[in-house]
Amino acid sequence: MERQLITDQFTNRMALDMGLAIIELARKRDARIGVSIRRLNQTVFEFIDNDLSADKANWIRRKVNTTLNFAESSLAVRLDLEQKGKTLAADFGLSDDDYIAKGGCIPIVVTGAGLIGTITVTGLKDVDDHQIIVDALPEFTFV
Repeated sequence: MERQLITDQFTNRMALDMGLAIIELARKRDARIGVSIRRLNQTVFEFIDNDLSADKANWIRRKVNTTLNFAESSLAVRLDLEQKGKTLAADFGLSDDDYIAKGGCIPIVVTGAGLIGTITVTGLKDVDDHQIIVDALPEFTFV
């Protein structure tokens, strides 16, 4: 299971291309999603499809917080917690208001620089949120 997206560089234009690729794949699958791509502390791409609830931006924010806190995909965090019988609140003191252990956010790591951003999808089952990122971006390395 993919915990990080690894690349040699990451630019705002790359974020645009990545976001559009994810949206195009979602359209082909007739899926309604929200997508957010952040570089450092700046949102460089965000789209919430029609018919999604107004809270999707909050879901994105909480997934991003979880990914940044653990420096791995939010799905990996969920699976690790389940395997160890732990929770974000009880074992890490992380509030459900600001963190969520659901798949759909993957950290972007630049070789030689470290974690510099996140790519997040919401609107599907959490495993599918995660997988659509991986499926839409086959030219990138996921580890």
